[in-house]
Amino acid sequence: MTKEKEVIESKHWQWIKGDETGSVVTIKDEDGEWINFTQGGRLAQALKAEYLQELDSDIAGEFVKTTNSVVDPLNQSSALISQIAETTSVVPALETTLSPIRVLFNKQKKNNKVKLLLEFPVNIPVKGVYDLMSTSFDKDEVDEQLFSFVVDQLSQDEITDCLLDSIKSLIESKYKGE
Repeated sequence: MTKEKEVIESKHWQWIKGDETGSVVTIKDEDGEWINFTQGGRLAQALKAEYLQELDSDIAGEFVKTTNSVVDPLNQSSALISQIAETTSVVPALETTLSPIRVLFNKQKKNNKVKLLLEFPVNIPVKGVYDLMSTSFDKDEVDEQLFSFVVDQLSQDEITDCLLDSIKSLIESKYKGE
């Protein structure tokens, strides 16, 4: 029987290979043969370098939420193990894991605020028709109906496409040649 060695300093590790790729875990303890994780599960010591990568503590904080969970020192209570599994946050790579580039962008304190301009082609009545409507009907009602007329010409897909194109143009114009 091998004696387990408790891990004193909590370090975060990210899976770089296998079914858990992208997930962030912390090591609970290690012995000569196995690495046991606080989130549950284990990995053979011989595979550590191939499957895990240590994360910098600043970056790891962006990937993991801290939780207060009760730990059963004898690992005999299945109720506690399921409670730990429910309260511990493991972030899958494909769902919400931020790339290291995005983490660094988010940490920047000095950014430039710019206006993002959007333009949409819409049909509006000529001024003469608007003036006629405004004299024949209540001006506020005419403005409300004109607003509705213009809004009905725009689809959510058009707005989204225009916004995305505008963002791409902004990036190209600000960082062209850099």
